[in-house]
Amino acid sequence: MDTRQSQLLNLVIDSYIKTAEPIGSRFLLSKGKLDVGEATVRNDLRALEEEGYLTHPHTSAGRIPTEKGYRAYLSELDLDKAKISKKDNDVLGMSLKEQVVSSKEQGQKNLAKALCELSGETVIVAFNSEKVYYTGLSNLFSKPEFQELQLVADVSQIFDHCEDCLKTFFDEVENEPKYFIGQEHSFGNALSVAAFRFGEESLLALLGPMRMNYARNFGLINKAKELL
Repeated sequence: MDTRQSQLLNLVIDSYIKTAEPIGSRFLLSKGKLDVGEATVRNDLRALEEEGYLTHPHTSAGRIPTEKGYRAYLSELDLDKAKISKKDNDVLGMSLKEQVVSSKEQGQKNLAKALCELSGETVIVAFNSEKVYYTGLSNLFSKPEFQELQLVADVSQIFDHCEDCLKTFFDEVENEPKYFIGQEHSFGNALSVAAFRFGEESLLALLGPMRMNYARNFGLINKAKELL
């Protein structure tokens, strides 16, 4: 993948994250301010598909990213510069204020709820390997990716056995937040997960479809780590 193709892949993924619709060459030319013609864009999209970074639904001429494509996209993001707004910062901070928290555990649940609302994703807090709290499952199932009932059933089953998933996942997670995409975690290939450990045996994870806002979500989870 050359530099132009890498830029095109990033543009496809940025656009797909926003629209949830397959991205075609004409859309890219109208939105991306590209310095090449449509034929070149089509050729590059075809090359990216042949290399496994993109695929296309049978009913559409547009492309969507693959797991490999998202990994390449994520490797280009400077997550150290991921920031959140003052409002988001204040919302997360307020969730742990003494006047709204009756216990340390309740504070962590409040933080998870606030993180869920701001990100529009699902959040899990594992207080230990046997005690787990999660919120925002409806966020996940409201995404366009989950219109297929079988996919909803598969992911629901994973959450029914959430503790088992966490046992295999826990050793992969470090104190610093990190992304795990598709097959890199135990919550199903359709999801991406940002997670970190805190305390002696606790873990916080933000889960969503691979079509998520990686930079914003990383900024949010970084702030959650700071607060915990």
